[in-house]
Amino acid sequence: MSAIKSFWGRRKPILLEDSHVFTDHVRLLSGGQPLDERSLAPLWTALRSALRNELRRRGLWESPPAYLGIYGWDSWETGEGRQGALEELLFECYSYIFVSRLRGLEAQLKIKPNIDGLVFLNIRHFLHERQREHDPLGSQVFEVLRSAVRMAIEEGALHVLSGDEGVRNDTVLSFAPGAQSPAAAREEIAALVPSWNDDLLPDLVTLRGQRQEEVVRRLRERLPDLRREGLGVFRFKDLVDPLKADVRKRWAAILDQSQGEAAPQGGEEEGRSRVRVVPPDQRVEERQLFRWLVDCVLTGLRRLDTSEKTREYLTTLWQFVRLQASEGEGGEAPDARLGQLLQETGDEERPSLRRLAEQLRIPRERLPGLYETLGSLLERCRAASRGGVAVKAF
Repeated sequence: MSAIKSFWGRRKPILLEDSHVFTDHVRLLSGGQPLDERSLAPLWTALRSALRNELRRRGLWESPPAYLGIYGWDSWETGEGRQGALEELLFECYSYIFVSRLRGLEAQLKIKPNIDGLVFLNIRHFLHERQREHDPLGSQVFEVLRSAVRMAIEEGALHVLSGDEGVRNDTVLSFAPGAQSPAAAREEIAALVPSWNDDLLPDLVTLRGQRQEEVVRRLRERLPDLRREGLGVFRFKDLVDPLKADVRKRWAAILDQSQGEAAPQGGEEEGRSRVRVVPPDQRVEERQLFRWLVDCVLTGLRRLDTSEKTREYLTTLWQFVRLQASEGEGGEAPDARLGQLLQETGDEERPSLRRLAEQLRIPRERLPGLYETLGSLLERCRAASRGGVAVKAF
């Protein structure tokens, strides 16, 4: 078996002609042959390497494993090498590809001699879905900023110097075609872009659909700030990372930094730092119900007989509640947290309610009524889910 080689900066991996580790494994599974340690060893090595490369390509290797739903670890690999978060992700990735999608792979194998490229594509899909589900803030910021950068490229204001032309973490961009100057230092960009959120939040993470296009345009209009500050060449990762970090910081302030339980870190006594203890990953059925309820309420909001301003407030508040529930608080399922969050925020005197009104730009006196409306919509959606019927006009 030869090593699998790929250029992850491009849209599709470039494989050696004799790269067939994943293809051979599908053949073994299809043939019903027993799997032993010897036959599985090449598969685990190749899959682990591909996962590690894709995590790095996505800029997730230095991020907490919790961003992908792997809890209880500070980093992807421990000092013991393969024992750690990466190994947990490895087993879940295997199930995603070679259990849930085995029939599709077998069908492709009937018409193609080598399906390793398809497995690589599934690895990308696996990590993309995990990040969208477990790191909704980071995923949303990435998508909006990438759309803004792509818009600037289409308009001729930005140019791709190297890396993925579809705009990924490794993409190097410039305001002048063929620029030769080195990319701006990450620290210089990090000192500038957080101020953009003064105007962009909360819309950056709460708006969807056509209204999200407004946020993309507003973010596109901020990009020339980089050139005015002498940052004419930059890497996309160095731009998106500080923007994500600032969004998370501000969002944590909205949530009063109180989600999850607090635990002492490092055995310190005085002035001890505190870390969030995140509950275990939820079952597939719970996550599916959560996503269905979120979409159902959004559909109900579009059909609601109310003013556009009220609908705007309701949509913004619902997206906030959705993000808060998906971040996880306590051991409840995410769909159960939706109802709790709507019920527990009825006290108008809570300081967090005042802060919420300021951050979401919703009149404070409107919040109790908005929460009540969302609670009613949520209950109707719950009833529809239990009855297995479509949700009709509200």
